[in-house]
Amino acid sequence: MNTVSRRETCLICGVMLVVMAAAAETRQGDPDFYQWIDSAQGRNASLAQMKRHCDQVLAPDKNLNCSVTVLARMFETKAANQLPDYYLAIKRRHAQAIANDPELQQLFSMFGRESIATLRQVADFSLTRSPRREVLPIHPSPNDGHETNEVLPYLDVKAANGVSARFILDTGAPQTRVNSETAKQMGIKLLTDSDYGYSTFYGERDLAAKLGILESLKIGASEFRNVLVFVSDRDNLLGLDLIGKLGRLNITKKTLEINAGAPTRCDSPVTFVRIDINQRLTLAARLDRRATVAIIDTGNVDYLTSASPGASPVHVIDKPNHLIFKGELSLSGRARLIAYKYYPDFTIPPSMLLGQYVSSILLGWRAFNDYELNLDIASGLSCFNRV
Repeated sequence: MNTVSRRETCLICGVMLVVMAAAAETRQGDPDFYQWIDSAQGRNASLAQMKRHCDQVLAPDKNLNCSVTVLARMFETKAANQLPDYYLAIKRRHAQAIANDPELQQLFSMFGRESIATLRQVADFSLTRSPRREVLPIHPSPNDGHETNEVLPYLDVKAANGVSARFILDTGAPQTRVNSETAKQMGIKLLTDSDYGYSTFYGERDLAAKLGILESLKIGASEFRNVLVFVSDRDNLLGLDLIGKLGRLNITKKTLEINAGAPTRCDSPVTFVRIDINQRLTLAARLDRRATVAIIDTGNVDYLTSASPGASPVHVIDKPNHLIFKGELSLSGRARLIAYKYYPDFTIPPSMLLGQYVSSILLGWRAFNDYELNLDIASGLSCFNRV
């Protein structure tokens, strides 16, 4: 199996992210909305509250930026039935700006008439969490009889019609994605005239997906209903949009524990970073004695992938798509020598650390030989601990 295709783990959401990156650049010029959205009140605000605050932004370009931010939050919260009217209202209000910008044109061509009509009829998204502690097995492959040299964390999930499939438990994917064939088997209502362009952390561009509505998705005893998902020809991914809603979790090499106990220690505090639709789990690290940000990406097969090359290359002649370097990785003051990969054609985005943008590294699934993740997004108390 091709390593690059398997490593496609993160829906950066193409055009939408380009627009929202522009929105981030305008935050200093329009502090009221973005200072509020970054506050504790704004982070926990309802969609109605977000809309009201954005409506108070009168400058057309800044109103367009905050409107796209609200639209992105609708995707994150799976508010499928609220998307059509708000989407069309932005399209009407900012018709000229959209017509003059190719990225905006593509973004606001996402839904056709049939998609709009279908979305309006979708019932509210809901989640019924498991009332008890559950320990679900993590499988190393898509199916027990499937041969692969790329071990990733696969989790069994079930649809309303009883069909089960294995999804990669992918903390590096902001949005859940379903393979086209799996979507048919699970009875996903496909929005046939939807058109969603996206890119990946790994340098792939102009990838296409459609959207669909999954009536029910069960993970153990927890059930998501009326779930907005992305449908493409790639692997099934259970993204951070759903993982983060399951409550307090403990992710180890072999199990996903739901309603886990609080960790007794916190070696490396984990920060949940939301850049509109692009969500990340990050922690402070040092690579080759330089401060950086580590993104915890369980959908990445490598132990460590760097956004920039190191100083000590290892000569490898049979791996033309990446370079290997020897270096020193430090987490929470503990340093270890490590071999890590750098892919010249891939584009891991920078992150914020101490108010400055720095290059990122990805801690992938092989790192879970040494670490486990205690995840509790709602409380803000998440940790990456040595095993």
